[in-house]
Amino acid sequence: MIATIWLFTIINTYPVNDEIFHLPGWKGALPSRMFAGYIEAGNDTVNNVTYELYEHYMFIESENDPKTDPVMIWTNGGPGAASFFGLFVELGPFYLSSDSLKTDEYNATNIPTLFRNNHTWSSNASILIINSPSPIGYSYCKPFGPTGDGKSCGDWDDNRTATQTKTYLDNWMENFPTYNNNTYFIVGESYGGVYVPTLVQKLRADNSSKLYK
Repeated sequence: MIATIWLFTIINTYPVNDEIFHLPGWKGALPSRMFAGYIEAGNDTVNNVTYELYEHYMFIESENDPKTDPVMIWTNGGPGAASFFGLFVELGPFYLSSDSLKTDEYNATNIPTLFRNNHTWSSNASILIINSPSPIGYSYCKPFGPTGDGKSCGDWDDNRTATQTKTYLDNWMENFPTYNNNTYFIVGESYGGVYVPTLVQKLRADNSSKLYK
């Protein structure tokens, strides 16, 4: 008798340690899978200082069919506004408002209460937010690290911002290859009206980008 041994290798198509299983201010189960963490966004030299750039992301899977639904890439404007504002006030699965500070849960925990957004874009699309340039939101750069201030990564212009964002998106897709064949839309508001076209121009100029199809 010959015994047959089957060996299986499980390959994770996402950063395992980045998955979120609960959010402060929300008691129930999450409506879809969520991830947050850091993605390398390249190196950059400004005024003889070389910076290692790291962009913080949050990714919300579609509540419908994440394998086929589009991925909405979202950026707030400012310049200097973190995209968490759009995610948690306008378009994400949960929202915060002044009422978040008036609930029994908030009085007991001092954690603002999250409310379900019945009009969330994640009903039929996955959402990926941009927090660039570093140090917007939780994004940061070395050598100063996450404790740096708003000027710790050097002076920024629209071209430098687009370069970092393109590198971040390419590296994000390497970390989440499951979504390489999805349709992507890049959307923003306010100064995002500058961020979006300069980023798209950068992507079109480099047709090796995974986002260029």
